[in-house]
Amino acid sequence: MTDTVESTELAIVGIGELVNLEDGAACARAIDAIRDLEWQLRAAKTELTRALVHQSQQAGSKTLRYEGVEAVVKGGTATEFDSEAIYLDLLAAGMSEQRAGEIVVETVSRKVSAAEAKRAAAANPAYAEAISRHTRVVETPFTVSVSLKKQ
Repeated sequence: MTDTVESTELAIVGIGELVNLEDGAACARAIDAIRDLEWQLRAAKTELTRALVHQSQQAGSKTLRYEGVEAVVKGGTATEFDSEAIYLDLLAAGMSEQRAGEIVVETVSRKVSAAEAKRAAAANPAYAEAISRHTRVVETPFTVSVSLKKQ
């Protein structure tokens, strides 16, 4: 049987300190330093994400491939539909229930099929009006996922 000995010190690599866990003031100062480091890291991550988003926009691709690493940019805008209102307005505009059901797919709640809505809107101005009245574009935060490639 081995006995485990609990350390009274904690090495905090990010701030370069060895903190005595029995010293309340040292613990408090370390937490403050960690919070500052967290803020700096978040700010750096935001700037790096902005740089990759810019490069992605310049390249015209959300996937950026570099030697040994791949970055995929996600986010920007997303289209949200008021599916129930679109469904009712399409019916009111004269569309058949069957076709409206292909555009606004019934699940537990209705979900708009963007491709079908676009096709219907292109086919009939009344359908386009019904769809556009209940559609909005929203901003979503940009994120970047990075994959290191094994050499």
